[in-house]
Order: sequence, then C-alpha cells, then structure tokens
Amino acid sequence: MTARLIFHPDAAAHSAKNAPTAPGSTAQSQNRTEETQMVDTTAPAREAATFTYTPAELNRLISREISGRLHELGLSLMSNAAFLLANDTVPVAAKRDRARVYLDVAAQLRLLAAAELDGITEGAR
Repeated sequence: MTARLIFHPDAAAHSAKNAPTAPGSTAQSQNRTEETQMVDTTAPAREAATFTYTPAELNRLISREISGRLHELGLSLMSNAAFLLANDTVPVAAKRDRARVYLDVAAQLRLLAAAELDGITEGAR
C-alpha cells in the first residue's frame, strides 16, 4: 500500500486579493488592468506534481516533522526560562521555580524529539 500526495502548484497561488469585489461595491476598481496582480496570469499552466510514498517513508517524514517541532518547542521554553531569569520584575523565588519548570519540560521535549528520531533510524534497519 502506498500513499499518494498530490500538490498542484497553482492551488495556493490565488488569493482573495485578486478576486473582484462584489458588483456595485465602492471598492471595486473601475479598471482592473491597472491593479498590480499578485499572480502572473500570463504564465503557462504548470503540471500538478504527484509524490508517492510507502507507509514507512511517510512515517519517517511525519516522525522527522514531529521531532523538529518538539525540538523547537524545547528551545522556545529554554528561551522563556532565560528571559524569566533576566526579568527584574519577578520575585527571585518565583523566577527560580518557574525557570526550573521551563527547563525540565524543555529537557523532556528534547528527549521525546531524540526518541522520535531514534524510531526513524531503527525502522530503517
């Protein structure tokens, strides 16, 4: 069994900014050719790309993404702890306790991220 992901390059290119406004609206341009277009309407149409993944490949991609997100969240919490410790408006005892919680959770997230990556490498063997 394989999973197919289909990506059409023009699907995300069109936005509401290029859509004409409702008839009779005062915001409607009298001459739409004078407006700057966000999408090149003169370019030839592009073909949709199809990517086929086996379940193992798809799981590796998902695990890599999850690991990256967990790692980023851990770094964010470490940054929050550093900011908290540098903040002079927070009492010292509260700083220490909160920073410890941030750092503990950050360490746990980094361990989860590493475990997720270990699962990828073990599955590839």
